[in-house]
Amino acid sequence: MANLPKNPGGNPVVPKRPQPARNCQPFSQIVVSAFAPGTQPETVRCTSNRAFLVYCSTNFSPTPPPGWGYSVNVKSTGFAGGSLAPTYIVGGPANDVITFIFSPGVTGFLTLQTECGAKASISG
Repeated sequence: MANLPKNPGGNPVVPKRPQPARNCQPFSQIVVSAFAPGTQPETVRCTSNRAFLVYCSTNFSPTPPPGWGYSVNVKSTGFAGGSLAPTYIVGGPANDVITFIFSPGVTGFLTLQTECGAKASISG
């Protein structure tokens, strides 16, 4: 029989196995979603209970039709603005809400990055 450590009462005790280290890197959880509004604008909200980044890429047009584009609103800062850029990156602190409004004709692909274990969502 192996020499096991003994408790104060003199009885052998099986040592506990070491727990593996939790390897959770910032921005290691990724949530993706694509949006293509039909004839009406589409509102998409991104949020996480940890700090997060959102990458937006669109079907860029060098000669966009009138009204083409999207707007971005960041709740925590009150920032809001429109864009025709093919890519857009924005971040927020925990529990913030970042809202994109895509006009008809804009196809958007959103990637939200946050910490593993966080509750994150992209909804529209």
